[in-house]
Amino acid sequence: MAKVTGKVQAKKIINSDDRKKVSTPIPISDRATKRVIAPYVRIVRKGTKPIEIEEAKQFSIFLQRKPSVLTRDLSSFLSDSVDLPSLLHETADVLKNVTKAAAVTLYMMDSAANEIYVSRKIPTDERHKIRWNIENGTTVATYVANKKEYVLVDDILQDDRFPDGIGYEGISTIKSQVIGETIKSVLCVPVVTPDGQCFAVIELYRQLFDGSFSSDDLKITVIVTGWMGAAVHQNSQRLALKRKQELNDYLLDLTKCYFGETVIMEKMILEIVKFARVTLAAEKATFFVIDRDSEELVADMFEEGEEESKDPNQYRRGIKVRFGKERGIAGVVARTGVTVNVKDAYKDTRFNKEIDQKTGFITRSILCMPIIGVDGILGVVQVVNKRNGGCFTSTDEALTKTFCVYSALALHYTKKRLHNCFLKLVKLQQKPCIHDMDDLMVHSHVTVPPDFNQFSWYISPVDRPNMPHFCFYMFTQIIDDTVINKPQIMQFILSVRKLYRKVPYHNFEHAFSVCHCMYLILTRNLAKFTPIEIKTLLIATLCHDVDHPGFTNNFLQMTKDDLSFLYENSTLENHHYYVTIQILEECKMFVSLTDDDVKLLHEGIKEAILATDTFNHFKYQTKLLQICKQKSFDWNDPLHRSYLKAIMMTSCDLSGQCKPFLVAKRITDNLYVEYYREGDLEKEMGSCPLPLMDREMQYTVAEDQVRFLSIIVIPCVDLLRTILPNTERLYNDA
Repeated sequence: MAKVTGKVQAKKIINSDDRKKVSTPIPISDRATKRVIAPYVRIVRKGTKPIEIEEAKQFSIFLQRKPSVLTRDLSSFLSDSVDLPSLLHETADVLKNVTKAAAVTLYMMDSAANEIYVSRKIPTDERHKIRWNIENGTTVATYVANKKEYVLVDDILQDDRFPDGIGYEGISTIKSQVIGETIKSVLCVPVVTPDGQCFAVIELYRQLFDGSFSSDDLKITVIVTGWMGAAVHQNSQRLALKRKQELNDYLLDLTKCYFGETVIMEKMILEIVKFARVTLAAEKATFFVIDRDSEELVADMFEEGEEESKDPNQYRRGIKVRFGKERGIAGVVARTGVTVNVKDAYKDTRFNKEIDQKTGFITRSILCMPIIGVDGILGVVQVVNKRNGGCFTSTDEALTKTFCVYSALALHYTKKRLHNCFLKLVKLQQKPCIHDMDDLMVHSHVTVPPDFNQFSWYISPVDRPNMPHFCFYMFTQIIDDTVINKPQIMQFILSVRKLYRKVPYHNFEHAFSVCHCMYLILTRNLAKFTPIEIKTLLIATLCHDVDHPGFTNNFLQMTKDDLSFLYENSTLENHHYYVTIQILEECKMFVSLTDDDVKLLHEGIKEAILATDTFNHFKYQTKLLQICKQKSFDWNDPLHRSYLKAIMMTSCDLSGQCKPFLVAKRITDNLYVEYYREGDLEKEMGSCPLPLMDREMQYTVAEDQVRFLSIIVIPCVDLLRTILPNTERLYNDA
């Protein structure tokens, strides 16, 4: 009853004298007015932050096909690297001769195990390496490696810091007991890079009667090792940059092949896995593609090791793997999205030892990194066991990150292809039923009701099944027969009807009513609009709410609906335009349209549909009102025409409020059904809905309707009749 009273009050309050005063929009500073317009503007609720959507960067890439990249040999990738131990051995021998030392020992660092080991000129098996923990209170070399500073000892026997002396090859200098040769003076210097990384220790020593090392010996040794540290660091940086550049070039070539459709996804993944293993000097590489559709954490695993690389047909590909919830490095990374670099796998509680026990493979070090795309974690790249007994460095992490970027791009492109498959399925479903097409073709020459050309007319329940027939009638009445394809127009109308959802208000009946209003405006002003504009406005009104879910833009943003992430503003309106274009691509309604005409048509449809966003309406209304006040409206000005078409779209969209009372009441009732449904859902989510959408606030409906008519509807149709006087009936019926 409140809604009836509201409509009556609106009709009484807004009499003919008052209407002359509403050419200027009513101020919206009072609370009642804000309550009415709240659903149509962007609202930031208390305690929430606006959702920020980064503006997508548009770019175009011209790709060339290079299939040869798939067969090129990657084994030479690291050929430019330096044999560091050999270089250090040569340096150590030079220092031995210059300082006249009796012998020299080279120790290499194993940062993963926190140990140093004796490096021999002829490499030995891993099991025969002599190792010491890096700590104080044992040998000279471990002390130097720990402190990263040189030590010059005149008499190793008398220095309590080194109870184990030099500790090499059974030569012990524990206090006064000497076994083997007698060592006295020791000069031990670390080889440190400028960033503070110690990667080797050079130890020189003299026998009992050779005398001690001098300060000149120390100076020469420190200078040479310092130069070595700087040179090795610079070379490693150069090699890292070179490797990264080659990596980018390779992956870009591979991506070009993939995007050029010369490589299938599985082949590309296998190439990336192989290249990752070679580039990072790992024994094994694994690529996990996450399957998010499964309730469990499932991945398609692609694995390549040194044994498999000898036979390209021995890849382990497409194996389904289920990640455990408690163990497994890959599972942890897949769930958390955080990179994990494990230096000693067996000391890490997250590592699952059962796999090694089953396969006999010994895992030492692991680098595992997520592949992150716009939709979250898409996959995981894992490399195992750095060759030569080391661990994966920060440089390896940077290279792996590059792999992940290209992999994310490839996986995202695969999803796009999958999306295209689904889009084809949707397009198949949007095609109208053949029986509906036959019926429309047979009854295309429909007889319209007598008052069809009046703004007050509204479709009756009996005539609702004939809405497609009436749409066809309107299209063919004001569009030249020589430029239309009638069967395609029929398919277009029926496809649009099929894609309107069965919601109380934003349904095909509403779309038909809006299109009918636009038809009446155009028939009265055909000479003022171009053929392209007529086509644009008819299509835009019929499709302006296609696939509308029955919720507002504010609700979609608050609930973080997928659509809200696609468009920063006018979420639903942009979606309606996108769906419209998809339908138009399938229905070639107009013949002999040039590419420029099609471009103008699409641009006009987008502009017209976006104008139905009430948030945009106030902007256009203000600008056009200013033009009308100055009596400067120019039909030859494209901007003025654009403002007018925007007002025409809004007037047609709101024309339900200009119908006879009972019709307008039913339309309003249907709108409130949608509003209250949205408000109920907000309450279920723990939010406080807007008053207009709160069914407990129904007592304000009458006042809200008066405000809505006064603030939005009447000023809009009043502005329309100012420029198009033959639409005054629409204004009088409001």
